[in-house]
Amino acid sequence: MKEKTDKAKILELAERQVKAGRTEEAIVEYKKLLSGEAPDISINNIIGDLYLQLGRNEEAVRAFQAVAGYYESRSYFSQALAIYKKISKIDPENVIMLVRLGDLLNSQGFTAEARREYLKAEQKLRREKRVKELMFLYDKLIKLERDNIAYKLTMAELLRQEGFIEEAVVQLNDAAEIHLSRNELGEAEKIIDQARRLKESDQRTMTNLVEILKRSNRRKYALELVGQILKKDEDNVHFQTLLGSLYLEERELDRSEDILSRIVAAHPVETRARIKLGKVYALQDRAEKAYELFEPLIASMVKKQKEDKAVGLLGIVLSSEHLCLPALERLAAIYKAKNHKSYLEIVNRVILEEARAKGLTEKMFVAVAELLELRPRDKDLVREYRELRRGFGFVDEKTGEADTLSAIEAEEEDIDLLLARVDIYISQGLVRNARRILENLNIRFPHSPKIEGKIAALDEVKAEIRAEEIQGAVGKVQDIEAKIEATPELARTFLSVLQDEGSAGKRVTSADLFADTEILPLPAEEAEATKFYELGQKITDEREMLENVLAQQLRGDISILEKELTEIVREFREQVRKKVDTKDYETRFNLGLAYLEQGLVEEAIEEFLMASEDPGRALDCCSILSKAYKQNNNYNEALNWLEKSLGMVEVGSAEHFALLYELASLHEDNGDRRKALEIYHRIKDWNPAYRDVSKKVDSLA
Repeated sequence: MKEKTDKAKILELAERQVKAGRTEEAIVEYKKLLSGEAPDISINNIIGDLYLQLGRNEEAVRAFQAVAGYYESRSYFSQALAIYKKISKIDPENVIMLVRLGDLLNSQGFTAEARREYLKAEQKLRREKRVKELMFLYDKLIKLERDNIAYKLTMAELLRQEGFIEEAVVQLNDAAEIHLSRNELGEAEKIIDQARRLKESDQRTMTNLVEILKRSNRRKYALELVGQILKKDEDNVHFQTLLGSLYLEERELDRSEDILSRIVAAHPVETRARIKLGKVYALQDRAEKAYELFEPLIASMVKKQKEDKAVGLLGIVLSSEHLCLPALERLAAIYKAKNHKSYLEIVNRVILEEARAKGLTEKMFVAVAELLELRPRDKDLVREYRELRRGFGFVDEKTGEADTLSAIEAEEEDIDLLLARVDIYISQGLVRNARRILENLNIRFPHSPKIEGKIAALDEVKAEIRAEEIQGAVGKVQDIEAKIEATPELARTFLSVLQDEGSAGKRVTSADLFADTEILPLPAEEAEATKFYELGQKITDEREMLENVLAQQLRGDISILEKELTEIVREFREQVRKKVDTKDYETRFNLGLAYLEQGLVEEAIEEFLMASEDPGRALDCCSILSKAYKQNNNYNEALNWLEKSLGMVEVGSAEHFALLYELASLHEDNGDRRKALEIYHRIKDWNPAYRDVSKKVDSLA
């Protein structure tokens, strides 16, 4: 308590000194608050302002630096940003502050603003020829814009000046590869020539040169270049593999096989050469040889849960003219493990056809059995399965083959009628009775998806009811069962029968059925555990900030430090309007992203509306605008922009269905389950394994 009283006295005395014009004495009083067990670092902001009044700018900057660092350590980034901007105005040539301001802007997502501050620092460092610091700064610029070729070339030159040749070559190759990705072969070749002059033997440089020669239809020179390299370094596995790849692309398969097989024999773990050799075997229609070569790689990838890469290797094997059954079986095993049922069915049908063509009855039997699990009601599969079983001399199963076929040929209405009785028992909590009926039905109609689904659902229902209570409860529903049996068309919607039991339209509830039994239909769910969070430190920090702000407000000193975030953003946007053209779509797009990351949705929407005028960004802007409007709970606008996005993509493309999924989710969130279900069905018809669309359909249906 005494400490708070002393602090109040010091503040009161310091403020009197300020009003009396005794600034030096006021600074002395304020500095007292920087000592002790709990120093008030934020008071440096006031001290800095007083130093400015005295014209002692260097001391003011040091005070502001201290408070900015304090705000950063407490994650008060908007306040820290305001202080750094204040320092930048006082000392615009302070490189350290410019870079620090750029770092903070970048961390908050204001990349365009960060770039501007970095470039201010760059100009001063370049004028003063401070090369090492320039290298440090360009490293930041490159991380900010990884595809900016100019930054990489400048960095390469700075590294060369300082004698870092290998690092310079790395930057040059990075720049050349960006040109290559854009198919700008001439520009890429110029940069590679610079890299060769710095270090002729660099492997990455020569590899990029070979790629340029290939793409510019100078394969002959590419082969000659690799040959020259191997004359100097004949054991270089990288360029040996590259030579084998060049022959493969030229369809000189024998020469390619000779080179690549020698590499694989000498270096079994050389994956790139092994894959290239597998492609050679596939083109030679030696699929079994390719599969044998890939099998260790496939096993390793599956073990590491990289199934997509394993499927890619199997795709190479299966690109051969004649299919390889072991490769197909391995592919089926991967799809089965990943539960990709649609793909699994396709592969198993191909296996069945191949096995049938080759007379491999055992493989036919396995394929049919797998397909029967996926299509248990396919009569043709059932018949073929029975014939194969008889051919192998298998004894009839417990349920008998006739029962299997009769289940498939049974009338749907019969099953629905019997399941209606089960639904009543389940809805009333009579789980054991329901289970007994289902077990009998499963024996009578094996492999029925409806029955199996109901059994699976029943496993999640738990009820503890005594036997004598069950007898009483069952008696309550016998009349309803009789009515269902007499009215088969109501079997699918048995709840309508329950509604009819009420008088004058009154619905019969579970409570009515169990009125005399004191049995609850379903057990109550367990309450979720209460969670507690420690907010003590947060409260202390917030209170300290409020006290500091209040002290300054009482003095009538409302500096940039106390501005609300909305005011800071408003000023920032005013500067943007003055300096950035509305047609500068890239900047507008980046600003929109930055605002969105900060939760400034309205500001983000305004920027994306301007950026959407750029045809090259229209699709991205429409999609983001839809998400932004949804975030603001404006579902009409969200739907409007998402439908615009759909009009910009090819119908039936992957992008089209990705946007349809977003549209369905939007309808679902907006409460329009019917529209959502309709769209999810369309997506499922296209690809049942797409994201969680099958679960969506099941839950909404």
